[in-house]
Amino acid sequence: MTTDCPQTIGLVLAGGLATRMGGGDKALIEIGGRTILDRVLETLKPQCARILLNANGDPRRFARFGLPVIADDIPDFAGPLAGILAGLEWTAQHAPDAAWMV
Repeated sequence: MTTDCPQTIGLVLAGGLATRMGGGDKALIEIGGRTILDRVLETLKPQCARILLNANGDPRRFARFGLPVIADDIPDFAGPLAGILAGLEWTAQHAPDAAWMV
């Protein structure tokens, strides 16, 4: 992937329970024939050297997107900050030269 931001890691937070929507994966909801995640990735790809997906549960449901899927290290769906922490920890280990995570 070519980008003008070689040191930027994109993190998509999709680790919640979607309780206000009756459960399920918000990222996989289709609008106009495309998932919400497809639309987010289309926007992020030109701006990020690498994109991560923070999601809990079975990561295989996101396999078709070809992204690293990282789960929260904090149990019991602690909220979006747990996803950000997981992204920061992954970046520190796998992309320590990254200057930014968005």
